[in-house]
Amino acid sequence: MISHRHLSILELVPIAPSSISTHQLQQKLLERDFDISIRMLQRDLQSLYEQECFGIEKDTRSKPYGWSINAQWRGGNAKIMGSEVAQHYLLLEQLLPQSVPRDVKQSVRIKAEQALKRFNGHLPDWLSTLPKPPLKVNIDSKLVAQIEHAIKHKRAVSAELYRVLYDEAYWLKFAELSFYNLVEQGGVLMAQFMVGELHDKCYQMPVYRIRNVHILQKTRREPSNEQLKSLRSAINKGMSQEAIELIVKVPSHSAVNQGFIELGEQTDKQQIDDKNVLLTYQAIDTEQLTDELFKCAHWLEVIQPERIRKRITTKLKAAASNYQ
Repeated sequence: MISHRHLSILELVPIAPSSISTHQLQQKLLERDFDISIRMLQRDLQSLYEQECFGIEKDTRSKPYGWSINAQWRGGNAKIMGSEVAQHYLLLEQLLPQSVPRDVKQSVRIKAEQALKRFNGHLPDWLSTLPKPPLKVNIDSKLVAQIEHAIKHKRAVSAELYRVLYDEAYWLKFAELSFYNLVEQGGVLMAQFMVGELHDKCYQMPVYRIRNVHILQKTRREPSNEQLKSLRSAINKGMSQEAIELIVKVPSHSAVNQGFIELGEQTDKQQIDDKNVLLTYQAIDTEQLTDELFKCAHWLEVIQPERIRKRITTKLKAAASNYQ
């Protein structure tokens, strides 16, 4: 809450030569549901002033003191964010703890997106080298509970699975699935299952690609040892199974940005200009993922990890040489 309150104070303090008194600021904060005492507000203002990194100035020529933001510190135009304040908003976003309320994160995110534009979508070197907090992926706990219930009571289910067919993405309805295990693989929760009554293969899919699970009054199918062995072989074949943070640059109108093509569990989205966005995913490094990225390479750019970017570059060079 302190970070949120300080952010609100910085937004309400006007740019010089205008100024605001502590009592006036207290009333404006009250309109934003911050009911704080004059003494606490004075301490907040003094703290922000002493940090010398937010452009706050105080006029001590008369009482009550007037508080303002140095006009030159913001470039003389409130619509243009100066590089100094941009760096501080980007730093604030990186240091924000996971436990803060969602509306606080959203407020900081809006400012950070504006700040990123100030640097043309690229973090300053000193910011990009800061260690990142552990990645946390939101999982639909109700969905997981349904799958766990079906596994425990050996029930078949109906559900929708996210599938990509001929470069188009669909949610496909399956009348009968038999879930028999949940495993964590590379930081991603995976469901293992069989399809229908006759299909003899076992499959594995991230839980985030499953929705609308309904438990049926029917006993599930049990996989044989050979079927389980075949699944393990398929999982291990040609896959590093390493969890990665995948960052891609895509057009705002693209199928990826619209959610029709999923590359993993999306954890971040930043609008970098009028036409492009940066998307961050938690994904598993597989040949299938590389192939999916390569198919979109004429409009999608892999930013990180560097090794996947190099793989795509190698494939593009090989493809270009075939047409020379």
